[in-house]
Amino acid sequence: MVEAETRLISLPALFLPSALETNWRTNMEWLESLILGVVQGITEFLPVSSDGHLLVTQQFFAWLTGDQRSGQENIFFDVMLHLGTVAAILMYYRRPIGEGIRGFIFNKQDVAPGFDRASIMRIVMLAAVATAPLVPFALFFKKSIDATFESDVAAPIGFLISAAILALVSLKMRGPEGGKESAQTTWVDALLIGLAQTLAPLPGVSRSGMTIAAALALGLSRAWAVRFSLGIAVPAICGAAIYELKGAIKDPAALGLTPDRIAQTLAAAVIAGIVGYAAIIWLIRVVRAGRLWYFSVYLTGAAIVVLGLVSASGRSGDESSTKALDRTAGGRASESSADDRSGPPLGALDRADAAGPRSDDPRVGLAVKAR
Repeated sequence: MVEAETRLISLPALFLPSALETNWRTNMEWLESLILGVVQGITEFLPVSSDGHLLVTQQFFAWLTGDQRSGQENIFFDVMLHLGTVAAILMYYRRPIGEGIRGFIFNKQDVAPGFDRASIMRIVMLAAVATAPLVPFALFFKKSIDATFESDVAAPIGFLISAAILALVSLKMRGPEGGKESAQTTWVDALLIGLAQTLAPLPGVSRSGMTIAAALALGLSRAWAVRFSLGIAVPAICGAAIYELKGAIKDPAALGLTPDRIAQTLAAAVIAGIVGYAAIIWLIRVVRAGRLWYFSVYLTGAAIVVLGLVSASGRSGDESSTKALDRTAGGRASESSADDRSGPPLGALDRADAAGPRSDDPRVGLAVKAR
């Protein structure tokens, strides 16, 4: 049996000359990259899941242009955007970080309370304990996690999980605020927050939402919960970036790293960092005000909308077309026999440029078999 790849032809491919189509696709790639940078910057720190919003945005552009990137390409691009938001964290907390470095190295008595060497070492160890659960999780479940990015329903399901957690912790926030600061945070607290963070790689599940919710549930103060959540994001994101960069060095072609794509990725990362800086300010205000339930409502609505669109697309068009949003590796279709198909196979006569009789089905000709 001969395997084939099925790719949707976009509207420009039907109506534009090849030169104009190439320019259109290049412009769309840049537009997609810049929009993804803005989406990453907004959603990385707000408890709404950056991965889920990036996935939905990428799926939308895949449907719009007819070009399907592999899940590996999308994940690499997402990790690079996350590095941009790590820069936003370091920039926002540059003064406490500088004070902490000064206190750790010189251990002077004139440093601010909580910035002496012992306090800094305690915070570093708490962050290490919270980060530790990610290591075995990434080693043993990475392939399964990556596979979830192939699905068009993974993100909305993750949205609903995040919405439920945020709704529950919002009820607790109606009571008195927790009083634990760094000195009162236990190793068990850090471990439980770290276990909550292991859900973050799943699309639609908010890392900041899970960690802040866990921290608040364990009695951490609102300000310290945000700082600790953002602090443990740095090693988690940097670790993922190192892993992906290692793969890029080994096989850059598999990630589609053309000069244009590299430039688009860098530009998007810069935008993500700038927008992310503003999002950190917003996050702190929202948590201090106890209004996390706003995001629970938003995520529920977003999940309903996305699931509705997926359901609507699943009821229209042929099966190969309706699964365009979750195709990878250039829209690679799973191998199937002619007996398993609901309609006639797409042979030479079904191609738009083929001679011979045409099918009466108006959908024929929109799919091309690439050998």
